[in-house]
Amino acid sequence: MQTGYIETTSGVVPPPILRAENVRKTYRRNGISTEVLKGVDFSVNHGEFVSIVGASGSGKSTLLHLMGTLDSPDAGAIWLGDRRIDNLPGRERDKLRNGRFGFIFQFYHLLPELTAVENVLAPELVASSVWQWPFRKKAATRRAEELLERVGLGHRKHHRPREMSGGEMQRTAIARAIMTRPGILFADEPTGNLDEAAGAEIMALLRELNRADGLTVLMVTHNMEMANTTDRIVRLASGRIDPTRQPVQPVHSLSRPPESGRMEYAYRGVG
Repeated sequence: MQTGYIETTSGVVPPPILRAENVRKTYRRNGISTEVLKGVDFSVNHGEFVSIVGASGSGKSTLLHLMGTLDSPDAGAIWLGDRRIDNLPGRERDKLRNGRFGFIFQFYHLLPELTAVENVLAPELVASSVWQWPFRKKAATRRAEELLERVGLGHRKHHRPREMSGGEMQRTAIARAIMTRPGILFADEPTGNLDEAAGAEIMALLRELNRADGLTVLMVTHNMEMANTTDRIVRLASGRIDPTRQPVQPVHSLSRPPESGRMEYAYRGVG
């Protein structure tokens, strides 16, 4: 199995933060079985920005959903560090998705009756009991407002989704996704419903979060222009990782900066 270790001029990056091990997934409907993933080995290193590309039906979103514990594999395993997570009890997976993981989707999934700041607050509200919330509300609201400022929506915090553009709704969704300070952000076609300019703004914001905060980002996209701005491109074809190796951009996610005057490059397998 390719584990995703990266050899560079300064050594070896630590073991992957997230990995899929021989993962298989079949969907069954009306007596017809469709094998979507056929034994995928794939890993993500801490601080990487990785894009998954491939034709429709190649298994991109399925792989992302399995790694984020939104769905379970039929065979194989998903590991977060040295902890297997695909077989955890439902409540434990819920905690992961509301704490260690953040999610954004093509169609935003904001609650239409809530304002922007209330949508951003939702993960913290879910994580709090009815007794805890009165004590947490003030600090949580302050953080939600700060996050909206950070994504450029401080002036829209009391607006509801119907009063926002697509780009504004996606920025609100990003603020919500990082409300609980996750280590990994899963982005499923985050620019797929946006025009070119709004999509570029979203990609710039994701990259800023990746570089400034060390947020690991795993993104599914059909847009190769967007994919080419990420650290690594993983191609899925017919339910498997394309084994082609390719040169990649300078490594941004190393634990320490390169020595003065030297840029570091690596070759990474796309599995």
